[in-house]
Amino acid sequence: MINSENGIPCPVCATKISFDIQQLLSGVQFTCPNCLSSIGLAKESAPIVAKTLDKLEEHKKKIKEL
Repeated sequence: MINSENGIPCPVCATKISFDIQQLLSGVQFTCPNCLSSIGLAKESAPIVAKTLDKLEEHKKKIKEL
C-alpha cells in the first residue's frame, strides 16, 4: 500500500509522487501521476537508506521516552 504521507517531487514536473518505503527499499519504482516519469532507489543505496531509517526509528523511540 502506498503511503500518501511519503512523497517526493517528480524530477520532471514537481508533482508529488507517493511511495511506500518498504517497496522502495525492495526495488519497486514509482510513477508520477502527472507526467508518468519514474523514480526508484539504486540497489547500491538501499542499505544506506535502510540503516538511516533504523536510526530515525531509534531516535523517535528515545524522544517518546523523554
